[in-house]
Amino acid sequence: MQTNFTKKQLQDSNIISADGILRKCVHCGFCNATCPTYQVVGDELDGPRGRIYLIKDMLENDKPANEKIAKHIDRCLSCYSCMTTCPSGVNYMHLVDHARNHIEKTYTRPFFDRFIRSLLSKILPSPTLFKMAGYSARLFSPLKFLFPKKIKNMLKYMPNSFPTSKQENKEIYPSAGKTYARVALLTGCVQRVISPQINDATIEILNRHGVEVIVPKQVVCCGSLNHHLGKEDLAHRSFINNINSWFKWYEEKSLDAILVTTSGCGTTLKDYGYIFRDHPDKELRKKAKIVSSLAKDVT
Repeated sequence: MQTNFTKKQLQDSNIISADGILRKCVHCGFCNATCPTYQVVGDELDGPRGRIYLIKDMLENDKPANEKIAKHIDRCLSCYSCMTTCPSGVNYMHLVDHARNHIEKTYTRPFFDRFIRSLLSKILPSPTLFKMAGYSARLFSPLKFLFPKKIKNMLKYMPNSFPTSKQENKEIYPSAGKTYARVALLTGCVQRVISPQINDATIEILNRHGVEVIVPKQVVCCGSLNHHLGKEDLAHRSFINNINSWFKWYEEKSLDAILVTTSGCGTTLKDYGYIFRDHPDKELRKKAKIVSSLAKDVT
């Protein structure tokens, strides 16, 4: 795809990245074949190819986002199925995340949308707040017909109860017998509340196989949610906190890996190195690269 960024625009590392990604796209449309929103809606602008055109036009002309652009970009689920089928290797993930950041900075959403997005960015990354919201949702469930559709759907899918973890709440879970490896575990925010048995089973299996598991208390949300909402300032706070926390354990305990049981978190964690590639703090760049290299899916 031909691009027309100015020399001034290309002084921005994010635009340089976007330019390289856009130039790889050959308009073939293979991405639409595996895009869930395109399959359901059937609108060209609700597939990766259409979204790429919208992003290209927005970034090249350095114009603020509008309702149309926000609507179609918001519908992207960030499943990245398109990236697995693209024969040209278009890194749609980095392009759409840059677009979301641009939208957040240049477009004023309707009040209710801003309210919902702000609510989600505060509740979902906090297991405590999420659990409290769940209990509150049960109280209001009989009255869900009174709420707008988005709130009604959230109430509808909120579980009736939350299971409790069988593991003790501690930082270090020693291996059973001789220690052959030492890993950190990212337990996820929502998963810790609705499916703690996944982390429990992971810790138990690893311990049985001679792996010491560390769950650092300083580690917070991976930052994925705020990153995908375009809230870069909030996301970067989480990124930096986690990078410093994991790197400290890496130096003190010689971590062999940072294991992830939540795929969405893993995608973001593996991208820390890229996200901080041009950060002015050289030490932070180095730490981010090391942390990203340690990230592994538990499977």
